[in-house]
Amino acid sequence: MKSKFTLGLTIGATVGGLISLCDAQTRDHVRGNLMRAGSEAVFYLRNPGVFVDDVKTSYARVATSLSTSADKGLRGLEEVQHALQKVSKLDDQIELPAAERPKQLAGTTTAAR
Repeated sequence: MKSKFTLGLTIGATVGGLISLCDAQTRDHVRGNLMRAGSEAVFYLRNPGVFVDDVKTSYARVATSLSTSADKGLRGLEEVQHALQKVSKLDDQIELPAAERPKQLAGTTTAAR
């Protein structure tokens, strides 16, 4: 079943790509991108050291970005936790009149809160 799906997807993508090449502007755009990719591939094949340096630089940039995003996310979670603790303390300090108190479920007590 999976092989039919993959085959159908591949055939559909190929046919769609070929149909899109009927437009002259699209052909020029694709041709330019392929030529640019080819010249970059030749450059990196002739200069493997530059390729390695570019990969290292890109990796460092992505790692830094992920680390920064994770730190921001953790700080945000800490702020939410702090705010929830404040609300919980305020909730414990407020004593509602008996008529406005939430009804207790059977078998629970206020000490369980």
